[in-house]
Amino acid sequence: MIPEQQQGITEEEKELILIEELSQKLEGLYKDMEQIRRENLLFESYIMRNSKDLQREDEAEDKKQKTKKKNQPVDKKTMQLTNEEKYEIAQFESDTLKKNIEEGRIRSDQILETLRAILEETDKAITEIRKDAFDFQREILFAGENTRTGKIEAERIEKYFKEKLAQKDAQIEKYKQKKANIEQQITKTSNQIQKKEEMGDDLKFIDFHQLQIENKKYVKQIDEKNKKLLGLKIATGKISSVLIEERNQLQNEIDQCNILIQEIDDKNKKIAKTQEQTKKVKTQIASLTEKKKKFAIQLEQVNNATNEDIPKAMTYVLQKRKEEELVYKIRNTNRKIEIAELAYQKACKALGMNPIQQ
Repeated sequence: MIPEQQQGITEEEKELILIEELSQKLEGLYKDMEQIRRENLLFESYIMRNSKDLQREDEAEDKKQKTKKKNQPVDKKTMQLTNEEKYEIAQFESDTLKKNIEEGRIRSDQILETLRAILEETDKAITEIRKDAFDFQREILFAGENTRTGKIEAERIEKYFKEKLAQKDAQIEKYKQKKANIEQQITKTSNQIQKKEEMGDDLKFIDFHQLQIENKKYVKQIDEKNKKLLGLKIATGKISSVLIEERNQLQNEIDQCNILIQEIDDKNKKIAKTQEQTKKVKTQIASLTEKKKKFAIQLEQVNNATNEDIPKAMTYVLQKRKEEELVYKIRNTNRKIEIAELAYQKACKALGMNPIQQ
């Protein structure tokens, strides 16, 4: 049956089938090689970890072999590892890897706690720096400026830094006292632990289990407190930023208000000056009106004079010259009155008053 099937297959198909079989065998060899490579890596790791113990075992084995006869054949099966030995090596490496992972996790937790402490310390330092900057801006840049010279007073700066140094010294003393108290507590706790170790008061399993439960409870409470503290810190930072913005806005409004007050003072001065000029103009208008009335009466008297009242030639010439001078004065007076009325109207418009019609 098989020869009949092979007779119906061409040479190219045979080659293809042969290539496919070879590729499957090659793939199987690759898988075996990969498994052997992994086993070698596992054994190398085991040998590197236990090189000293294995060296001692090899030395003991060499001594045993020297005691045997030289012509005794060596069993090649003893040179290979059994499945039980391979399993023990794999189990040992697995336990070692888990142990390393656990140690790495513990180190990572310690590094994480250290970084958290550094971050908290950095946040505190940033908050203190912002507070110091705000205090310096409020007490020195704004309140320390001399209104007469426009410069910051050196005495105020010196006083500010002295107060800050005194606060830092007080804080240092407080931290020293806190450190001394903590050292006393550490010493006291160390003495208690040493006494317990000397007395052999070891914890029983139930007590240890109870302490583990309490420890988990306290750790959970500490985590909750830390989360609350972190939330409060974030809220405090936001509130501080909003407070700084509001204070800056308030300062801008105060500056704008001072500018408006200065402008109002200038306007009031201008109004007072304009009112004074208006009074003077009104006085001049009244005076010029009286003069105008007098000149009008005199002109009417001259026009109504009879022949009997006509003076002599010299007198006529003098009066004519006087009349021309009076007419010239009247024209100048009328011009001054018009100018005064225009100035009066402008002043009333600037003051927002209705001008009184004369």
